[in-house]
Amino acid sequence: MRVFLLTVILLNGLFSRAQLFDNPSNLELVGGAVEYIYNIRPDTTAMYIDSVQKVLPNHPIVPMMKALSLLWINIPVVTVDSVFDELNVHLRETIKLAQKMDGGRQEHPEAIFFEMSARGLLAEYYADQGHYMKALNEASQAYELVKSGFKLTEEIPDFLTTTGIYNYFREKYPERHPVYKPLVWFFKSGDLEAGIEQLDQATRLATLTHVEASVYLAYIYLRYEFQPEKAQAYLHDLTEIYPRNLYVKAKLLESLVPGNSISMVSKEILEDLMNSDRPYYRMAGSAFAGLKTEKVLLDDQKAIEHYYQAIKAGTQIEGHGEYYRDLAYLGLGRVYFHQKNEQAARFNLQFVLENSDSEDLLQEANDLLDQLD
Repeated sequence: MRVFLLTVILLNGLFSRAQLFDNPSNLELVGGAVEYIYNIRPDTTAMYIDSVQKVLPNHPIVPMMKALSLLWINIPVVTVDSVFDELNVHLRETIKLAQKMDGGRQEHPEAIFFEMSARGLLAEYYADQGHYMKALNEASQAYELVKSGFKLTEEIPDFLTTTGIYNYFREKYPERHPVYKPLVWFFKSGDLEAGIEQLDQATRLATLTHVEASVYLAYIYLRYEFQPEKAQAYLHDLTEIYPRNLYVKAKLLESLVPGNSISMVSKEILEDLMNSDRPYYRMAGSAFAGLKTEKVLLDDQKAIEHYYQAIKAGTQIEGHGEYYRDLAYLGLGRVYFHQKNEQAARFNLQFVLENSDSEDLLQEANDLLDQLD
């Protein structure tokens, strides 16, 4: 009888560990919380998380949602100590509960998914802070889980997101950041095309990570593949679904800059960004307002005012928004060039050359400087 009772207890434990991805009602509840996370509704998100915690009190999804909510409230300025410290607490709790799900054996799909996701986020933000060895430590622990995730994409499509991110950035990140090249030799090689394809599949098939997949894909097309028109489709959809999400609005405007599509920038989105209490978004909004004012409204003086407002807002943050800052300096350089103010034009264009890593901005700054010589 004792053996029978023990068997029942163990089986109940196993079933309780698989109460998310194979439980439609729980997935629906979590999905509701996720929607509010991305639409930046922290109070409603907190209510949903409380509801999830009552149903799944010891599941890693609870601290993971707390981490995601904190991340999206503060994105992209997450590496500020006070924010990262709290994020770190939630992610460490996610790892702890994930390991508890299967006794640390790293065999249960849900345990693998949540520990891998938490360690991946930690690695990403340690890297942003320049803590290379901490980033590598988290990445190496996540890597063992990633290898399992490669085999689980059909069973749990959310693994397409993490697998796609690994495949792409395993190749691209060391290329962009050479300091990591000698540190990643023991990681299995990735596949750029496969990574993009898996992320695209995740935008349609993943339950919990479809938005993250869209955001990563848009970022890849904007900053790594330089194909902004491909980013636009994902970003248009996200701005429609999550109208309070200023991050995706800023990225949408960024995707409209190449090819002189700036006329498509809506007044409403510009105002949303410029009226934000976050300097990052004020910087983005002012830079794009300057560009539209200069190129569409043909008002150079007002454009100059917007560009300087963008640069001023950017001085309030560090380590983020460099693209918008460089866009403003390029705009000033371009306006002063056309006004034949050679000294001011050269100063601003030279700033772009010395600080930007965006190919399209660098090319235009170079072309204008060549005409000054």
